[in-house]
Amino acid sequence: MDTKLEKKQSKLKIILIISAIIIAVILFSVYFLKQKKTYNIPSDEMQISEVTYGKFEDMLMITAQSQSLHSSLVNVLEGGMVKEIYAEDGQMVHKGEPLARIYNPNTEFNFMNQETGIMQQISQMRSSLLELKNQEFNQNKELLQSQNDYNTALQTYNLQKRLYDAEIGRKTEFDLAKQNLEYQKKRKQLTEQGIQNENKSRNQQIADVNKSIGQMQKSLDVLRNNKNNFLILAPETGRLSSFNINLGENLTSGQSIGKIDLMDGYKLVAKIDEYYINKLQPGIKGTLDNIDQSYKVIVTKILPEVKDGQFSAELNFSDENKPKDLRIGMTFGVKLKLSADTQSMMIPKGNFFKDSNGKWVFVVKGNKAEKRNVTLGRENTLYYEVVSGLKNGEKVITSDYTDYKNYEILEIKK
Repeated sequence: MDTKLEKKQSKLKIILIISAIIIAVILFSVYFLKQKKTYNIPSDEMQISEVTYGKFEDMLMITAQSQSLHSSLVNVLEGGMVKEIYAEDGQMVHKGEPLARIYNPNTEFNFMNQETGIMQQISQMRSSLLELKNQEFNQNKELLQSQNDYNTALQTYNLQKRLYDAEIGRKTEFDLAKQNLEYQKKRKQLTEQGIQNENKSRNQQIADVNKSIGQMQKSLDVLRNNKNNFLILAPETGRLSSFNINLGENLTSGQSIGKIDLMDGYKLVAKIDEYYINKLQPGIKGTLDNIDQSYKVIVTKILPEVKDGQFSAELNFSDENKPKDLRIGMTFGVKLKLSADTQSMMIPKGNFFKDSNGKWVFVVKGNKAEKRNVTLGRENTLYYEVVSGLKNGEKVITSDYTDYKNYEILEIKK
């Protein structure tokens, strides 16, 4: 009996010991999890900046390149191989001046066949016109003959009538003359009526044929003009740019091979990070600094297409004051004023942003730095605006966070 009791007590002790161990492990795990992960870092491997309060300039610095205010593209009308080049990039050209000549044997052969076909149709129509004119000529001869026969019959009738009235002529001859006169009269009337009807129909046919010839002639002119499309002409007068074709190069129809800068003024074109695409709009003003002098500029156009993380914007000078000796292709730094200056908390820009996306920073206190959630607002070339999470005078690590972004506390070793 005692043995059984001892066994039960022994089992109970074991259960209690195991339970105590499990509870201890759980408590230790909870305590360990609550501990913030710490990382040791030498002070010379980081950059520490101070939070300041002052005037925040909501501005953007961009690089802009001068271009012609207006330009016209040089396009290929008929594709083919470059046979001859008559102009060079950068050359001043006049409207209609040949720039290059294209050769395309297949298209040229098709043009020749079409031209031959149209000319044959025109020749056939002109033959039809000639036939209609001959018909008119023959009918006029017939009308003239019937008129002459009627006049002869009338003269004979008058003569026989006078002889018959004078009782000299024979009645049979008078009756024959009278009968012939009636016949020639009706014949002349029928001939005149028939020719009149024929003339209406023939005139309509002639008008239709002439109209068709005119249309075919226009088609022939268009076709011959299309043959001139093998010759690439300058669309406007100005400076030829971006014109870099080579002999033997194959060009396609509609391809742009250059442009003509009209030299009627200058504009500035800038490539800007897509981050600012919703912040920039036409009308925003800025300044351009060149050789210790500032010039006023204004954003005139935003091109919404984003390519390689950038979009394009066009700017013009706000007044007649422009840099001297301005040339196409010159590069300038431009400062754009996005909004009015404000008094704000701010921290210097740094590589920390790419790891934290501006949602948290390491705040330095003594020889430690602790992760803290923050809210950053606007930015310019030097500072981020602090909306919340930091106070004036606090110090923040603004260098790269890549090696310790997963830690909560940094131990700073000097």
